[in-house]
Amino acid sequence: MNMIEVLRNPEWKSIAVKVLALQVLLSLLMFFYMHHQVESINTTIVNQNTALIGHLLMKEPGLENEVIHFITQGAKADELAEGKRILAQYGYQGDIPIENQPVLSGRSLPLKTAAQVLLLLIPLMLLLLWEYRKLFDKIRTISYAAEQVVENQFDNLLPENEEGEFGSLGRSFNAMAGRLTNSLEQLRQEKAFLRNLLSDISHQLKTPLASLIVFNENLLSDPGMEKEMRMTFLERSRQQLDRMEWLIVSLLKLARVEAGAIGFCKERIRLRELMESAVYSLRTVAEQKRQTITIRGGENAFLQADEEWLKEAFMNLIKNALEHTPQEGEVRIKLEENALFNTIVIRDTGEGIHPDDLPHIFKRFYRGKNHNKPHSLGIGLALTKSIIEEQNGIITVESVPREGATFRISFFKR
Repeated sequence: MNMIEVLRNPEWKSIAVKVLALQVLLSLLMFFYMHHQVESINTTIVNQNTALIGHLLMKEPGLENEVIHFITQGAKADELAEGKRILAQYGYQGDIPIENQPVLSGRSLPLKTAAQVLLLLIPLMLLLLWEYRKLFDKIRTISYAAEQVVENQFDNLLPENEEGEFGSLGRSFNAMAGRLTNSLEQLRQEKAFLRNLLSDISHQLKTPLASLIVFNENLLSDPGMEKEMRMTFLERSRQQLDRMEWLIVSLLKLARVEAGAIGFCKERIRLRELMESAVYSLRTVAEQKRQTITIRGGENAFLQADEEWLKEAFMNLIKNALEHTPQEGEVRIKLEENALFNTIVIRDTGEGIHPDDLPHIFKRFYRGKNHNKPHSLGIGLALTKSIIEEQNGIITVESVPREGATFRISFFKR
């Protein structure tokens, strides 16, 4: 830290200004004290000279001109030497102790000066103690906030609007606390996600596992079971195993998407071709109920997305629409484009979604009040929503009972 950075600190500015002001005040007090002492000594000298002249002139009035000249203009060198010689005989010399000097006796000038300096240092020390107390208060505040962070309490933030190093430290500390809060919240969400996922898996696997156990026990307990009955049990076991496999694969896909463990390979794809490919993959499902799927628009629309994952999302939506559309019904797909968005609208002509179910339709394993598909597990729409949102898309649903449902997916143009 250089001197300029030190001077920018408000703590240093406060100490410097106050010390400077105190020094000026103390200097003035010292000046007036010393001026008073000098004036007192001068008065004593004048009185001593006046008394000496008065005494001499009372004895020898004729010496007035010489003596007055000596007082007003000073002595000559020979007169000064002669005076020293005479006074030396009486012990009055230049090294005479101060306490023996009539002019200075009783004043204790060195002691008073030292005491004055010492007294003037006391306010300076008190000022420094006051300023350091404020610094220690700030340090204690930082220490307490750090202890709170260790205890996972992030509410005690430090002031950020101060100048200098403490302000910079406060901003850095608060930023660190914010990052720790986000990290801990993310960890909590991940733990909750894993806990819910394990709970969902165990719950969904419970039914097919119970069925498999029953089928297996029936086969083992009746060695003479008729072949037709045995084949029925084996077929039902195969269906339950297929269901379990599909469930596990779908849950793993959903978990990977929601956990952000998938690196989507985004590329420029033609929207119409992608939708036609998804519809073609479901042609057998549509033919079973003699349903039709129509696609309109989007001939020149492009997206930046992962083609395989987005195709799976579209297939889930189309398959869901086919499942809820009656025999010989129609699923209409419209591809829209404007200056900001590419939008896909998938509309079926089924029984619609109950208004109470709309807020929950994209939750895992949620099955609405009007569901009539015993093998539906409620994973497809949750997976679709996660895939679309992970690729910066938005999916919404609208529905009127007995008039079908409409899913709308929008991607912002980049």
